[in-house]
Amino acid sequence: MMVAIAICGNLLVGYGTQSAPGKAALLHILPLVISISLYLIADIDSPRRGYIFIQPQNLTSLAESLRGR
Repeated sequence: MMVAIAICGNLLVGYGTQSAPGKAALLHILPLVISISLYLIADIDSPRRGYIFIQPQNLTSLAESLRGR
């Protein structure tokens, strides 16, 4: 779903700047920003590998509370 959103957004921006030659430099910045943000979202989704590591504190506290019973 994220890939489809990125592709559609980039196609719409490319189609919109087709007639404006001065805005062609901005056309290269938007896909870069979108791809970095989607990569970071996908990186949070895979907790064992990647650049962002998030401790599952809620799941850890739940497991400890279930062991205590």
